Amino acid sequence: MSMSPLPENLVLSSGPTDMKEVVDTKSDDPSDQDGNQGIISSIDKNEPLVTRRELWSYYLYYNGDNGVGPLGYTQTLFQGLATAAGYDPVAGPGSSCLGNTASGQCVVPWGSGTKSVSSVVLVSNGVSFAIMTAIFTTIGSAADYGTFGRWLLFAVTVVCWAAQYACMALTSPSRWVLAMILYIIGFVSYGATLVFFAAAFPRLARNTPHTRNLREKYENGEISPDVYEQEESLEKNRISNISNVHGNVGFVITYALNLALLLPMMSNPKVDNYVLVL
Repeated sequence: MSMSPLPENLVLSSGPTDMKEVVDTKSDDPSDQDGNQGIISSIDKNEPLVTRRELWSYYLYYNGDNGVGPLGYTQTLFQGLATAAGYDPVAGPGSSCLGNTASGQCVVPWGSGTKSVSSVVLVSNGVSFAIMTAIFTTIGSAADYGTFGRWLLFAVTVVCWAAQYACMALTSPSRWVLAMILYIIGFVSYGATLVFFAAAFPRLARNTPHTRNLREKYENGEISPDVYEQEESLEKNRISNISNVHGNVGFVITYALNLALLLPMMSNPKVDNYVLVL
């Protein structure tokens, strides 16, 4: 039996003696090679040009959508009301969790028994994440198609605002269950605003005057696909980074306004309700 190696550019077929030559399909044409280096996403010619005013509207939106209310004070208000409504399991029903002789434990009625306040808060967080998972894995992808994402963003923003303003009605410990519901609604809708807001970045980036100009150059063969893809990616990053800066600025301003109420009204039992309005 011959031990010499098989000739190059040959492959064995399923038969014992048949051989076929491997054909190198790589083109020597530089234009063909450039065309195979990357895939440029299609663009809808009907998409409007993104103006500076539209970009700033998104920046200022994120300035207010900073999460201080739904992620901070709503949960604080919910946990505070639940603690005030609960009792010390060591002392028994009718006792206070906030008394000087309290053991540090606190339970509230839950189903046919009781559950600690900390467990109730964890349950509400778990329910919130379960709802967000269900939403984002079903209708979440709809934000990437056409103009539907803008309407989704508008809808969840209104729901988030409504949930926070409804917290003004949480004026007594007996409403801790309502506080839990409003917290879940606010938390879920706030998370949805972040997802649907970020989904707008690709559309914004590919329709800025700078990117449109690059697109024309690419279609005219003046720049390569790699250059265009890199520039579009940088445009997305630029919009995202500026949005994050505005979000942090809004975060600081909102907390400063909150402190303007919290410090002089710290003894007022409804101070958290007033802060949520901001």
